[in-house]
Amino acid sequence: MSSYLITKVLNNNVIICTNEMQEYVLIAKGIGFNKKIGMTLHENQSIEKLYILDQKSQQDHYKTLVELADDNLIQAVIDAVNIITNSVMKIDNQKLVVSLTDHIIFAYKRMKQNQLINNPFVMETKQLYGEAYEIAEKVIERLNHVLEVNFPEDEIGFIALHIASNTDTMSIREMEKINELINKSIFILEHDLKHTIDKETVQYQRFIRHIQFLIRRLNKGEVLQKTSAFEELLKTQYPLCFNIALKIMKMLQQELNVTVYEAEVIYLTLHVYHFMVDKPSDQT
Repeated sequence: MSSYLITKVLNNNVIICTNEMQEYVLIAKGIGFNKKIGMTLHENQSIEKLYILDQKSQQDHYKTLVELADDNLIQAVIDAVNIITNSVMKIDNQKLVVSLTDHIIFAYKRMKQNQLINNPFVMETKQLYGEAYEIAEKVIERLNHVLEVNFPEDEIGFIALHIASNTDTMSIREMEKINELINKSIFILEHDLKHTIDKETVQYQRFIRHIQFLIRRLNKGEVLQKTSAFEELLKTQYPLCFNIALKIMKMLQQELNVTVYEAEVIYLTLHVYHFMVDKPSDQT
């Protein structure tokens, strides 16, 4: 049976321990109550979560964060982490516990000071990372209940990105960049087609997923097979759609500093075409 030597009691719910020269974060309701440095905990003593923070910077940052919050806030964070790690998604617990603790503590403090941050990419996040978004909704519902606050939908989007970034090879920054480029692409579409894009449609979902995977291909230098005859047909039959796709591609090329191949313009033209034929009747 493993035993853990207590090296620091952060609060009633979180303690830092060592075992065989490795530092652990042990989390459970009341686990730190009446505990002191030098005491020993055994593995069967109601440990809800156990994390190894193998980088000293992670350890120090997590300790600082926990010391900023009271027991109720930390318990809310623990509940949030439990909701996520108990879901069907495969989560990198070590990364999540630090990033989510950081985000929730400061989001709560901003909320209490009426300093809300607008999230312009909520819809894109919901469409691209649907499963993470559904879990984030449960997290926010729990936080609202435990902390007696009312986080806006913007926070669901932020939490969803934290969850998704721990199941994906992309960082949160890369995900935010994709959302930004999708927004710029939609702006070009709406400007040149002269109508508003309905973000609730299947076509919109397909378009942003296409852009998402297009950006991944561009960043990896992957090349799609070119079909010259088809390209000439699209140029001739749908010049507006082709030019819009070309304009979006040039924007992506500039933003990502990558080479864009003509085959990508062809496939993007097809998505643009669907927006043109599905133009809302009240905007004709």
